Amino acid sequence: MERFVTFRKIAQLLVLGFTAMSPAMAQGAMKPNGADMQKPPDYERAVRSEFEAARAENTVEAYERFIRRHPGHALVEDARKAMLRLQAR
Repeated sequence: MERFVTFRKIAQLLVLGFTAMSPAMAQGAMKPNGADMQKPPDYERAVRSEFEAARAENTVEAYERFIRRHPGHALVEDARKAMLRLQAR
């Protein structure tokens, strides 16, 4: 009987754990109690907004800051080109 109780408790914990890791919760859409949560910010939109701010500032420092903050992003190449144009003046 003790083995059955222990196995049952383990099974319940596993079910609770898998329920807590559901895709909706992993994406930040729901809390464990089912209430809606704020969606995560759009990373791509934020990076593009930062690039546009650097472009508006149009300084070597602004482009360097963008490159430092987002080294792996595709817009880094555009930032480097703009920075080189500024340095060539």
